[in-house]
Amino acid sequence: MPRTLPDGFLYGVCYYPEHWDASRHASDIQRIAAAGFEYIRIGEGAWGYFEPVEGQYRFDLFDNVLNLCRKHGLKVIFGTPTYCGPAWIARNYPEVLRYNFQRIPMEHGSRRNYNYTSPKYIELSDKICTALAEHYRREKQIFAWQLDNEFNCHMDVSYAPSDEAAFRIWLQEKYGTIEKLNKAWGTAFWSQQYNDWSQILLPHPTAAHPNPSHLLDESRFISDMVCRFARRQADILRKANPKWLITHNHLFANVDGPKLVHDGGLDFFSHDQYPLFTGEGNWTDYAHGLHVARSLSFPYAVMEQQSGPGGQLSYLHRTPRQGQQRLFTWQSIAHGAKALSYFRWRTCPYGAEQHWHGLIDQDDRDSRRLAEAKTVGSEIARLPKALWDAPVARAVAVMRDYDNDVNDTRINTYIPDGRWELGRWIGEFAGRQIPTDIVWPSSNLKGYKILILPHLKIVDKALVEKVTAFAQAGGVVVLGAQSGLKDRNCHIVEAVLPGLWRKVAGVEVEDWTMLDGKTRPVKLGGDRNFTLSLFAERLKPTRGTEVLATWDTDDTLLAGAPAITRAKVGKGSIIYVGGYCPSEATDTLADELMEMAGLSSLVDATPRVEAISRDSGKHKYLFLMNHSTKPEQVRGLPEKCKELLTAQKVAGGTLTLPAYGVAIVES
Repeated sequence: MPRTLPDGFLYGVCYYPEHWDASRHASDIQRIAAAGFEYIRIGEGAWGYFEPVEGQYRFDLFDNVLNLCRKHGLKVIFGTPTYCGPAWIARNYPEVLRYNFQRIPMEHGSRRNYNYTSPKYIELSDKICTALAEHYRREKQIFAWQLDNEFNCHMDVSYAPSDEAAFRIWLQEKYGTIEKLNKAWGTAFWSQQYNDWSQILLPHPTAAHPNPSHLLDESRFISDMVCRFARRQADILRKANPKWLITHNHLFANVDGPKLVHDGGLDFFSHDQYPLFTGEGNWTDYAHGLHVARSLSFPYAVMEQQSGPGGQLSYLHRTPRQGQQRLFTWQSIAHGAKALSYFRWRTCPYGAEQHWHGLIDQDDRDSRRLAEAKTVGSEIARLPKALWDAPVARAVAVMRDYDNDVNDTRINTYIPDGRWELGRWIGEFAGRQIPTDIVWPSSNLKGYKILILPHLKIVDKALVEKVTAFAQAGGVVVLGAQSGLKDRNCHIVEAVLPGLWRKVAGVEVEDWTMLDGKTRPVKLGGDRNFTLSLFAERLKPTRGTEVLATWDTDDTLLAGAPAITRAKVGKGSIIYVGGYCPSEATDTLADELMEMAGLSSLVDATPRVEAISRDSGKHKYLFLMNHSTKPEQVRGLPEKCKELLTAQKVAGGTLTLPAYGVAIVES
């Protein structure tokens, strides 16, 4: 079993000693400790310092910082610096460079310009990781290592010659024979057959659309190369010191999250939380990455928590308003973070992130952002240790799947607006203060009442059996339009749709149409109307399946036909929705689903209030967060409870949250 974070909560900040003159380090570390932080995160961008010339290593700068950390009682998360190397690597070994789709190499001058399949890059990465691991193997201040930094950030593909060679090897291991690959890829179409592995290229510019199965396998290959690269580093570090914990920060495109955690050798997953990347979006959008993090690791860490406006050369976020940094921090903690570090201690005055602000700015003065961080630190210190490992309550789960993510973003790109339906479902339930999670096909579904699979086109027998068992045990399942359309080779199934779901869902798709950006109305029982969008199906119930809604349109393909059905399955049911759901649809259907599953809100509050419930067995902890600029009242709290941040009893089950306010209620 993987290990996880130590007992209690770890509060930290990212610090980059290589950015500052050594004369400032002592003052910085003293101030960091005085601010209430317990660890610093260092090293992931410093390959140029550690190995300025190939094979010549130096560690003095970081040794001195570690000594200062020892003096002030600060722990350390160290990063392997393999995402941004010095110029000598690119100049001496151009074969390590990542190539874009047009086969242009990404030269030195930024970051993330190396490919994970280059034997030379792997060798150089192994050497720097080994040098660091051996040098610090007895360093007691280091308790964890972060592998690399944000795998596949900026660029999630690479088309270097070494990538093509590795892809062919990967395909041979997967399929064994060229005949099996031809069948899996359907190469009979457009005479794409191969009779030798050397003929196979990575996807490349073509006159018409490429082979979908080729694209899917490319993304699987990219993810596997990331996981393999991570595992090499994890193994090097564990060999040097088995007590070190191993993590990686954030999940970017073309990386399969569950595989990264398992195959990449992580002890826990870490997330980089920048709410204002979503602009002025709904708070449920801010929380989306936290749902992802919790789906991969509970508890998890937030390695980079936004502390101020962030920006690179082409964009700049707005500044979090007074109280928002504290609110964003508590949101990360409420969802399950057991360690959190702000990005970063001080704004760097040079480089591509000179506008990415830290807790203090380049003027070095204490700021209101630092003051808010100190407030959070003092609040954390007052909370019971039992809270940090207390599981988050379960009620609603929305399923993601890596193959389906690839299919939606790289293959079936004709419905881009439909990709965010997962987020809309999460937002609908979370805005009602209903516990909501993201799950994966490999996840444990125990404890959930509702499971939503929004348009998972690629399915297999194992997934259908797992979901069917969930329904038979009493769960309510929701399937969206085009469910079961494809097999794992990305082929359209040669069966009546919804394919493998047909029997258990008790429904057949008689006809269907794209809606060209338009919507069509449906009528639910009780004359409740709403619309479905993007893609519409004419359904035919079988085996006594109940019709919940019909198409209310003069469109002759749909008029009067079933649009939503419900089939009894054991103690539960499977709902099939024959279209994509805009906000008004998820709004109406969420109410219906709550009634079917017997769910009620954690509290009585407006959708501007976020509520996260956690249960240690002895006590329940309810996190309440007001994402509004105005006070919000929360009703329906337990009669006997107290608010932990203020140590005040809650009178009459009612509490008022100030603008951007946070409360933790214990009962």
